[in-house]
Amino acid sequence: MTTAQLTKTKLNKLNVLKLYEQYAAIERSLPLLAPESQDLARSEMEQCLALRSEKIDRLYYAWAHHEDAVERAKKEQELLAAAKKHHESQITQIKALINWLRRSAPIDDNKIKGKDYEFTLSKKKAPTVLVSSDVQDWTKDEQQKYCIMETVTTTKHTVVTSMDGTVLEEDTKPSTKTETIPNLNALFNAYQEGQRIPTGVKIQQDYNIRRARILVKRSVELSPSAYPSEFLPEPDPAC
Repeated sequence: MTTAQLTKTKLNKLNVLKLYEQYAAIERSLPLLAPESQDLARSEMEQCLALRSEKIDRLYYAWAHHEDAVERAKKEQELLAAAKKHHESQITQIKALINWLRRSAPIDDNKIKGKDYEFTLSKKKAPTVLVSSDVQDWTKDEQQKYCIMETVTTTKHTVVTSMDGTVLEEDTKPSTKTETIPNLNALFNAYQEGQRIPTGVKIQQDYNIRRARILVKRSVELSPSAYPSEFLPEPDPAC
């Protein structure tokens, strides 16, 4: 069904800007039109308004759609970051388990062997100082003896220039962060001297770990039928 209108313009083909222009043009001509033509003009204006409003609403829907997509992407990034952190933690725990096994089991050499894989361990030059407690929970005396203050200053220097290199704007903003951290050297020295160290501090010998596939060599004691190309002569085609 065709809706009556003043002009022959295909309104559904116009974009938002053209619909605005079409509406304004008809509105300006309205006083100049005969009464019967004014009815057609008003009908066309209503169509312009309806189509224009629908297209404008589509902008909102598109905006909201992409906004939702951004939020989903952010959540996905958070999930990926959490998964990465989890797997990194699992790797750390596996390494700790292998280190514990090397320290605790009666192993004579530097290898821990499975059926298909083996781990080769070499002592790290210095023992590892592990701190699992919060330094803020240490006593004042322990903090004085085994803590240090770390201050990190990051400077952001921004320079805005014109295309010919003239400096238009220059700004330097330093950012300083001070943190109380364990003094690992002091803790290790105190441990070596037999002094009492804070709760949650552990010193242990750790190892560098290399992984390798165990390569099984072929044995000549195997039945020749297992390797016919190596142990049996080529069949005579004449036979």
